[in-house]
Amino acid sequence: MAGSWSRVAAGVLLAALSVTAATPVAAGPSKPAPYAQDRRAILALRQANNRALAARNVDGAMALAAEEYVTVGGDSSIWLGPAKNRDGWAEEFATPGYDRYVRTPTDVEIGARKGVLRAAESGRWEGLDHKRAGTSRPFGRYFVHWTKASGAWRAVSETYVTLGCRGPGC
Repeated sequence: MAGSWSRVAAGVLLAALSVTAATPVAAGPSKPAPYAQDRRAILALRQANNRALAARNVDGAMALAAEEYVTVGGDSSIWLGPAKNRDGWAEEFATPGYDRYVRTPTDVEIGARKGVLRAAESGRWEGLDHKRAGTSRPFGRYFVHWTKASGAWRAVSETYVTLGCRGPGC
């Protein structure tokens, strides 16, 4: 009797697991087809931003910024507003040895509230630390708050966290 009870219990458990596995999991806000075009637009803005940073193009670097744009740097510096960010990039680009910073998105999640689309981009970043001798490459994670309140995607804030460094000079 105990053996048949075990088989029945195992059968019920397997049936429950197969139903659970076959039941589709609700997708997060960025998965529905209506947001696919928005996700592509954000990723295209990120690619254009990476190209602008490599080309030392201040206008291109700032093209993604919203009116009240804020950056928290990997060194905990805070650049408030587009003017301060513009000045910061101009200074970075003029520094001898500047190479570039590259952001590689790992996720973009999009949702809407009160008629406004918002997105959260997260990923990894890497840069050349030109302030130290050698070719040190600091790296870390980043997060961007995007909004489409004005009809075009713009970054409201970007936050960078330095998690380490590779190469001589670290």
